[in-house]
Amino acid sequence: MPLTDVPETAGNDVSLASILASKQLAPLKPASPDGAKKLRILVVEDERIVARDLQIRLINLGYEVSEITSSRVDALKSAGRNRPDLVLMDIRLNGHAEGIEAARELKDDFNLPVIYLTGHSDSATLNQARLTEPFGYILKPFENRELVAAIETAVYKHRAETRLRETNNRLQLAQRAGRVGVFDWNGDTGEFYVTPELEEMHHAAPGTLRGLDDLWQRGADESEQLEIRRRFADWANCDRAEESWEYRIPFEAGSATWVQVRAKVYRDAQGWPKRIIGTEVDITARKEMEEALLAKERELERSNADLQAYAYTIAHDLQEPVRTLVCGVELMERGLNSTAENANRRLLFYVKNSAERLRTMIAGLLEYSRLGQDDDTVAEADCNQIVVAVSELLKALIDETGARIEASALPVVAVSEQRVTQLFQNLIGNALKFRRPGVAPSVAITAERAGSFWRFVVADNGVGFDMIYRDRIFGVFKRLHSREVDGTGIGLSVCKRIVERAGGSICAESVLGEGSKFIFTLPVRARSGL
Repeated sequence: MPLTDVPETAGNDVSLASILASKQLAPLKPASPDGAKKLRILVVEDERIVARDLQIRLINLGYEVSEITSSRVDALKSAGRNRPDLVLMDIRLNGHAEGIEAARELKDDFNLPVIYLTGHSDSATLNQARLTEPFGYILKPFENRELVAAIETAVYKHRAETRLRETNNRLQLAQRAGRVGVFDWNGDTGEFYVTPELEEMHHAAPGTLRGLDDLWQRGADESEQLEIRRRFADWANCDRAEESWEYRIPFEAGSATWVQVRAKVYRDAQGWPKRIIGTEVDITARKEMEEALLAKERELERSNADLQAYAYTIAHDLQEPVRTLVCGVELMERGLNSTAENANRRLLFYVKNSAERLRTMIAGLLEYSRLGQDDDTVAEADCNQIVVAVSELLKALIDETGARIEASALPVVAVSEQRVTQLFQNLIGNALKFRRPGVAPSVAITAERAGSFWRFVVADNGVGFDMIYRDRIFGVFKRLHSREVDGTGIGLSVCKRIVERAGGSICAESVLGEGSKFIFTLPVRARSGL
């Protein structure tokens, strides 16, 4: 069944176990909890009377005897068949030290703890038995309390070792899956430990990473080595317990593995490092992704710069033929006598009007393309002074319409004066142009702090617009009103670009026939490239 064919059941009732079962994987059997059943013990003893006595003792002590065997071969067969929890093994079977070989095979093949039963205490036999790493010895004859103590200790130790081994296995699998290596340097003993994952990450043969120099300086060029030594000395001589950094491990053909180090230092009473332990994580994929993203960003910047230059060139070059066209039409107008047909005059009027509008649009496009060309110098602008200056620029229109411009105490923002002037001139100018007939325009400008930005609101009582067009109005050459109102349709596009290049945002709210609000944010502190 394909991996995507997950069993379909209602709601969230699909369990991971059912998915595994659908892949025909054998589920892991849960371990029986301690004390849930009697310990099952295999007795390997070639003297029948001793074996029978041992069986009775074990049963009386609350254990279960899975089987009694008298040879190595039978012991192995019984272990495979009955899977006991522990083996009581006579060292000598049939006059030979056959029990030692049997114990070794039971440990290797079935991971069973073995306790030796022996009447022999000679050093040669015990040394030979010790090589099989038994879980205990019981010298014959023995008391019941000795037997119980040896069994319980062996089972507890075996289970603890098994859990530790399983935990280590899981950790190793996780380290391999996550490309994580571990290192441990002991300053007292000089010992240095690394995991196989770390050796693989460094492309090092097993056992060749013998110290911190091998780990962090081997293969690095001179400048990288100096930087590593400087950082390490700074860390070692301060009281910081933890440190993290990234570096590259070069290898064949100019390739490299990027790793992130996270290390912790343990110090003695005088503050000197006595142990450093930590991890290294392979972050090569992340670095490659970051480099690809940076390359895309650089490519996009070049593309935008080319497009901006192209737009500027086109807008600039188009001005001359349009200017020639307007001048030609004006000369033709002057050449017409008073008896010329009205139709000819009307035609010339349309041509001239279209040419003038085209010239205005080109001028607007030229202005739009220039945005950002002078943004490398970060400056500050006093919005109070700028609103006063814009009001002076628009004085004729303000007087003509009887408009009222009101501004509360406005802040200083981290944007150039030229850009903020353009911003307010477009917004206030639009409020004056798109006014309701017979109603004097009113413009209110307020600002409030919003974190690291100032939030401005420019509200008017003009004609407003339908909110379904709230995004369209910021497009280049997008107009919602008739062409009876002067304009290029580029003013709000300029506002949007100025605000967004400063790191802010702009939006509009409006009620048709009642007025509009333009809300935008500008930074409190300077940002680069504004």
